[in-house]
Amino acid sequence: MDEINVLKGLLDNSIFMGILAGTTIFQFIIVQFLGDFADTMPLTQLQWLVSVLFGLLGMPIAAAIKLIPVEPHEEGN
Repeated sequence: MDEINVLKGLLDNSIFMGILAGTTIFQFIIVQFLGDFADTMPLTQLQWLVSVLFGLLGMPIAAAIKLIPVEPHEEGN
């Protein structure tokens, strides 16, 4: 079975980290300050915390899915 380390090499990829940081910053600006343009309302600190925690759940769920054994599929003639 493959080794599961969803964080391995994450900080080594500067392009990925730049895109991630830019997306996070623009999302914050749009939600907090551009409500009329994006039809959003500013979030409270608690709402931001819950939102980030939900987002962070994706990595452990992906790791758990990789633990599900899958037998190779053989194609028939």
